[in-house]
Amino acid sequence: MSTFDEALTLEGEDVLLRPFGPRDAGAITAALRAGEDFLPPNVPPSGEALAWWLETGVHQIPRSGKGLHLVVADPRTGELNGTIGLYRPDWAVRAAEVGYGIRPGARGRGLATGALRVLARWALSADGGGLNRMELRAGTGNQASVRVAERAGFRREGLLRAAGRGPRGFIDQHLFSLLAADLAGPDDHDRPGRSGRSGRSGGGGGAGRLVGVGVGPGDPELVTAKGVRVLREADVVLVPVMALDEEGRAESVVRAYTGKAERVVFALNDRGGVTARRAAAWDAAAERVVRAFDEGAATVAFATIGDPNVYSTFTYLAQTVRELRPETEVATVPGITAMQDLASRSGTVLAEGAESLSLVPLTGGVEPFRAALETGDTVVAYKFGAVAGEVIEVLKETGRLGEACYGARLGLPGEQVRPAREVAGPVPYLSTLIVPGRRTARGGRL
Repeated sequence: MSTFDEALTLEGEDVLLRPFGPRDAGAITAALRAGEDFLPPNVPPSGEALAWWLETGVHQIPRSGKGLHLVVADPRTGELNGTIGLYRPDWAVRAAEVGYGIRPGARGRGLATGALRVLARWALSADGGGLNRMELRAGTGNQASVRVAERAGFRREGLLRAAGRGPRGFIDQHLFSLLAADLAGPDDHDRPGRSGRSGRSGGGGGAGRLVGVGVGPGDPELVTAKGVRVLREADVVLVPVMALDEEGRAESVVRAYTGKAERVVFALNDRGGVTARRAAAWDAAAERVVRAFDEGAATVAFATIGDPNVYSTFTYLAQTVRELRPETEVATVPGITAMQDLASRSGTVLAEGAESLSLVPLTGGVEPFRAALETGDTVVAYKFGAVAGEVIEVLKETGRLGEACYGARLGLPGEQVRPAREVAGPVPYLSTLIVPGRRTARGGRL
């Protein structure tokens, strides 16, 4: 059987992990009297039993290889702010479960995330704890713990039904894990919470990294694996909405993978160029990103429907953030576009051979659409809900109505996918139209 170091001390930027000792008796007694629930389950309540545990009992646990209990302390004063430990180690597969608790008065300062990152780096290193796998469980209603796990780089593996107990009985738990290979991966520098340039800046106002993540047209299954990873590992995830009390489409996709979506209002329904309301929304969202960096966030993700580089609000957010904080690193994760999803759902080939592909937004009227039909092959129209009747008339006039395909609310309840000739009456603003090129024979456009 392997063992842990009973005298282990680990330091991070804003956190110190140290062994328990007699000096902690007063803080533990006060916490127990106040009903604070953050201590390991085997801490005696007070008196001689507590004194023995702090002097001897807690140190027998790592020596026996059955676990490890550490104090999450203030690095300047050594004050007990919380606890963290490893439980139920399985030395055959070099795995253990991690658990932690932070005193109520010390919460909201990133201590849990910092402590988890520091312990994980040690526990999963060959010259440290020697583990290959760490597991973390968080109740499905405990969004704070879910965010801590995600910010520390743990990956969600699944749902454990009735695996824990709460005040009202059994509760379901999310299962997270972190492997030694995750910390040593080739793209480790992209991941917050890992060694390298990423990680919290400790409130020092670091440059930060802003990532636009394309989450597809609305079906959560169409988010890329990289997109899911970035959303889960980001310190802050922002989602655009039209009002703070309304869930947006991007938010509904994000919440399928993480509970840390934060709404920012964008004037998504404004028309007429850069309106005052639209500009104010860009400024407010950019200020929220910069504030997140100032508060210690290393990575802020912005989830956008479709692709962040195709008619996305992310473009304006990134430009504004760069004006406020020029050193900000900006990156994007591509997403599946509505035209790709509609092509798949309708069985329509977007382009083949030497065909051209034109993408036209109809927010400025139908004339650019007409010109594209007359000069190009496949034409895709976005955002034509306000001029749907005119679009159908143009398709008839150009002889292109027969093969055209219409779609709206793709992958969502109330999805509409049908031939454009069947469109009658008003359609949603975010509608997509595919007019395939004229094809007469197999390979005829090669």
